[in-house]
Amino acid sequence: MLIAPLVILTVIVTVVLHEHRFEIGGLAMWVLTILLMLVGGGLFYASLKARNKLDAMAGVDTSTIAGLQQLHGAVAKEIGRGSFEQVAEIKGMTGCDQPLESEIAKTPCVYYAMRVIREWEETYSEYNAQTQRHERKTRGGSDIMAQNTRMVPFWVRDPTGEMGVHPAGAEIEGEQVIDRFQPEGPEARGGAVTLGGFSFQITMSPMSGDRRTLGYRFQESILPVERNVYVLGVASDASGELSLQRPREQGQRFIISVRSEEELAASSRSRMRWLQLGAVVCVLFGLALLLASLNS
Repeated sequence: MLIAPLVILTVIVTVVLHEHRFEIGGLAMWVLTILLMLVGGGLFYASLKARNKLDAMAGVDTSTIAGLQQLHGAVAKEIGRGSFEQVAEIKGMTGCDQPLESEIAKTPCVYYAMRVIREWEETYSEYNAQTQRHERKTRGGSDIMAQNTRMVPFWVRDPTGEMGVHPAGAEIEGEQVIDRFQPEGPEARGGAVTLGGFSFQITMSPMSGDRRTLGYRFQESILPVERNVYVLGVASDASGELSLQRPREQGQRFIISVRSEEELAASSRSRMRWLQLGAVVCVLFGLALLLASLNS
């Protein structure tokens, strides 16, 4: 439905560029065309990955843990243990006998990912061709000062039973429990920044070169214990007991998320559509530039 308006827009852009071709050099036109085509290709590839995730979830029915265990028992009886492998998805509550404690929020969990980001600004000089003068401007940026990810095996419980999950290699979407910006202050200049029970040692001056530290952003996401999760992976007994783990076959997805299957599907569908739209826009504008350069 959006293709026709985009084609019309491309024609308009082509005409405008052709009328004002003296403002853009031929080489610059070709470089911009190639960049747009590359960006369009990258967006299209990303949309294929989103589609792959959507298809992976849609192609597998939700299993009960008891059902998987019964199937595993039947296969083990026929051909022996250690050879069972079945793509499966389960939904249930996380649990762990020895959970982790997240670094910043200090919350019991089976997975956490944290990072500390330094946000800064700097003054720079830029030449203005219209005024033929150098102008001083300010821009901002950020650097990751610290990051850490940890996980432990856990189990998922549904109304029919429990099954272990080995999360290594999974696409994990946790719950964000910390996203807080702490402005630069006197306490930071003492060599450390503290948030709750977490302390981060600073190894640089607040004024590093021409960059002035504005503050530090603390972020942390976790998979809490006693939390409903969606898991898509391979049920296998290769490790000695039946558990969900990373597929051995390349291209298969291993997903652990605090969001429901329906929420994940809606998010992937929306992401895929926007990425496809972006790819089409980039390619059409690239074609418009190409036509304008050929007609110049």
